[in-house]
Amino acid sequence: MAKSKKTIINKKNMKEFEYNDKIIEDLGLTEMQILNIISVWYVNGMMPDIIQNEDGCELDELVDERFWLLLEEKKIIKKAKKLL
Repeated sequence: MAKSKKTIINKKNMKEFEYNDKIIEDLGLTEMQILNIISVWYVNGMMPDIIQNEDGCELDELVDERFWLLLEEKKIIKKAKKLL
């Protein structure tokens, strides 16, 4: 996923984000940032507790698993770069 770029949202440009199906790309959000947003929304009750995969795992479990997997991958990459 592309590196995150900072986008300042103000009243003037808010309209372009209201109904934008490319908002993730436009804001330059990383996968980890997206997972964090989903986790916060789900845990704080902003999304229903009925979202599950076919195995019965709830969304928060899936997001947590993916987040920690990405974090571990980043640590491995960082260690590998130090060895080069």
